[in-house]
Amino acid sequence: MTKCLLAFALSVPLCGHCQSYANSPFYRTTSAVPSTAHVEGWEHGSIKANGIVIDLSESVPWSSPDIDEIRGWSVGSWVDRNSPAHTFHFYIQYDHMNPVVVFGYDLLVEPVKGTDKIKCTFSALTDPESRLTLRNKDVAPVALSADLSPVVIKSGDALSITTLPLGQGKIASVHYLRLTRIDLAPDSDSTH
Repeated sequence: MTKCLLAFALSVPLCGHCQSYANSPFYRTTSAVPSTAHVEGWEHGSIKANGIVIDLSESVPWSSPDIDEIRGWSVGSWVDRNSPAHTFHFYIQYDHMNPVVVFGYDLLVEPVKGTDKIKCTFSALTDPESRLTLRNKDVAPVALSADLSPVVIKSGDALSITTLPLGQGKIASVHYLRLTRIDLAPDSDSTH
């Protein structure tokens, strides 16, 4: 009986605001980032981990009548270089939602030897050095999928991540991660 109640509780989105990732990955591969997506505070090439540039951009549903539900968020990221496998930590916190909602993840990106591919392994958000200072540590991040099997993409392609749909049938905020291997990137390509 307890297992049934726990399964039900985990499958119901928090106050109808967050997506349940219980049965599928929260990310999808894509070869193109929409031209309407914009960079949110990170300069191209400023985030690097394991010889891979991680470019972040987002597509926010500004025209949605429900945008006020998510307006005013905190965001943070950093790369932990304390071990040979550098881990990228990212979160977005919707500060004005009631209750506050935090979405976050850790990402390990690794070049696949002998190819132009990148292996991407997601896991639950950690912050071993407490560098995500604006994040409300009293709020547990949205639970990610139980199946976080690694995905392999081509260098220069992207992953799209739906961070917070505003409920059934509503427009979602989508983040994009374009991943580019430094060892394969042409020196003249500084505007990508």
